[in-house]
Formats: sequence, structure tokens, C-alpha cells
Amino acid sequence: MFLVGEPEEHYTCQNDTQGQGRTVPDYPRQIRNLLENVKAVCEKEGFTTGFAGIIHFFLADVGMKELVRQLACEVFPDILVAPTFVPQAPASGAVIALELWAVGGEGTRIVRGVGIDGNDDDEKFAEQTTIVEFNKMRWFFGGTFRPDLGSIGAYSRSSDAFIDLDATLFTEGFRLDQLLRTWIYQGHLVLEEGKTQRYKELNRARTDFFGDTKFLKKYLPKKHRGTVYPASTGIGADDCDVVISAIALDTKRKDVIVVPLENPNQTSAFDYGAVYSPQSPKFSRAMAVSIKSGAQSIKSGGRSGAQSPDLGECLIFVSGTASIVDSESQHIEDPAKQTEQTLDNIAVLIDGENLARHGIPGIACGLGNLVCVRVYVKRPAELELIRQVCERRLPDVPILYTIADVCRPELLVEIEGVALAR
Repeated sequence: MFLVGEPEEHYTCQNDTQGQGRTVPDYPRQIRNLLENVKAVCEKEGFTTGFAGIIHFFLADVGMKELVRQLACEVFPDILVAPTFVPQAPASGAVIALELWAVGGEGTRIVRGVGIDGNDDDEKFAEQTTIVEFNKMRWFFGGTFRPDLGSIGAYSRSSDAFIDLDATLFTEGFRLDQLLRTWIYQGHLVLEEGKTQRYKELNRARTDFFGDTKFLKKYLPKKHRGTVYPASTGIGADDCDVVISAIALDTKRKDVIVVPLENPNQTSAFDYGAVYSPQSPKFSRAMAVSIKSGAQSIKSGGRSGAQSPDLGECLIFVSGTASIVDSESQHIEDPAKQTEQTLDNIAVLIDGENLARHGIPGIACGLGNLVCVRVYVKRPAELELIRQVCERRLPDVPILYTIADVCRPELLVEIEGVALAR
């Protein structure tokens, strides 16, 4: 199940400060309202107890992190999710928004995991990790990988966060080369740092950390000869630090194929010239997980896919995508046209023809197959222009809008998502 949400109302309360009553936001009520509505949807869709996954909380004030954690523990005492607290303001002006990816139902086994409070009945594990087995696949959901307190600078702190991720993968029986998808939230993304830029330092740290890792070699099509990196989003955040979340996969199934997707109309990010970053961004435009049999039902926005054991399915993790053709930014200072171009890029990327080109034939896919979308808006004043385009072209898709800086000064919007095709 893929679900996004924010509070129904911006509740307020009276705060009597030195005898002068004034109306202030009632943050606990707003947060509880959101969590209780999410719980109701989960129950309606059959996700009650015994499900796990990954959840991203988007906070207008990251100082509310502990309040959110406490209320989530009260509302969801039995679910096991890997939480990431992202310092990004919801574009609607709400104090909080969330995106939940949940796995549950018959045949699902939670190998190990923690509640949002970081505790397990039998043993205390790392707060950020949940491991789930279903359909003979073992999934790693991890969130809130951060640097330690000793490092300084974007390069060092990004490196430390990657080291935290790698150590946790190892502890949980996974390897770095099994990474499918990462999110990197970096504060002050495009600001200068010394003689360079913080985003460029992030790319340098990622390049050095990945080194010569041969990602997902075990799952690639036999004839695959291209470069392989995890799908990823590198996006701005409202504080000055970095936080990472990630998904990895381990399976012995022979009918599971994992394929990085590149867009024929775009230069691969890892081949960008030094003008954009001395060390190019090491990520794939998307990562497709193709399963030839034993399809499982996936629900989104109130719609559910029927069980289809005789048909294959393809789950596609779309990286952060912007208005770029070849390697050049398009439609400067036009947020609506940038949004159109971004969605065009995603449509080409996940199209059945492109899937076949990458070794996954026989699957039709398009924007209508997106089951969850996240839209990062650089300038709040342009939200409605961007929203109009998204809702016209993605009429039935759950969409979450946040305010965030994008990796180039001229880019005004970035979009990521998940597509499911059968």
C-alpha cells in the first residue's frame, strides 16, 4: 500500500501568555488527526497489525520530531516502520505530511524490525531499520541515517551518513551492492561551501563511498552491460545537515530481475560533465524490479490490483526527475512548462518501449501506472501552477507536495514516484 496524507485542518488553540490570550497552532491535535486518519485508511484496506515498511514524515519544524514520534507510538503501537524525519515544509502550509509504504497480509513475515519508538519485544535494534520477507523476497527498509557529531562540512557529514547506512546494512545481513533506492536530504543544497558547492560535495562523498561497487549484479539481465547505480533523490532540506533513507533487496528467486533504467532523451546523471559537478551524481534514472510470476496485490489511493499469479509485474522506483533534456535545463523561469517536461521525462523513462530496451519486454507502462508521487516545489508562490499540471496529468495518483531546493538554481520543480505495471 502506498499512502500520502496531511492533517484535515490546521487546528488552533488559545495560548494564555502573561495574561494575553492569543490563537496559536495546535500542533499535537494536527499531528494526531493525521495519524488517526492514516490508521483508519490502513484498517479499511486490511492493513491492521503485523505490517511493516517505510514512512517519511515531512516537518515544517524538525524540532517537532520527538512529538511526532511520541504520538505515532500511541496511535500505531503495533506497526513496524522505518521512519525518516525530513526537515521539509509541506507545500500546503500544514505542519506535517507523511508518505507511507506498507507491506502486509498473508505470507508476510517481519524478520526483524522496530516500532517508531526504537524498541522490539525481544531485542532492541537500530531505530531506523525494518526487515520484511514476502513472496520469497527479503526487503530492507531503512531511514534516518545521519552523520555523527564529530564531522564538519558537507563532504564529511555526507560520508558519515553513508557509513552509517553501510554499517546497518551489514548488521542486518545485507550488502551495499543490494541497494535499490536512496533518498538524500541535504540542507542548504546549492549554497557555496569554500570554493565549491554543498551539492557537489555530496556527489563527491557518494562517488568516493560507492567506489567500484558492482550494484545488483546478481539480479541483472544476463546481457546487461551498462553502468549500475541505485535509483536516488538528492534534494534540499530546511536545516543545514544531511539525512539518508534507503531500500535494499535480497532474494534467491530466479524470476526476479532488477534493472536500472536510463532515459534515451537524457544524459545519464553519472555521465554529466564537470560543469555540473566534478564528481557526477551516481544514480540511475529509475530502478525496475521485474517479477515474472506470483504477483501480489498493491493498493494505492483506494484502488487495488487484483491477484494475478499467472502474470508478471514490474515495480519501478523513479528517481528525482527534473526539466532536463540531454544534460541541459529546459524552460527557464517557467514552472508549468518545467513540470510538463519533467512528467514527459518520467513517461518516456517508464514506457514499455524503454523497459523492453532495458531487458524487460512485454509490459505496458505509463503515467497512469504511477501509484505514488512526490513533488518538490522550489518557490511556494508557484505551487498552484505546478499542482494544476500534476493533477491534470496524474488525476488518480496520490501526490505529496513539499517545499525544497533543487540541485540547479534554474530548476523549479523535481518529481519522483513509484510505478506498478503488469
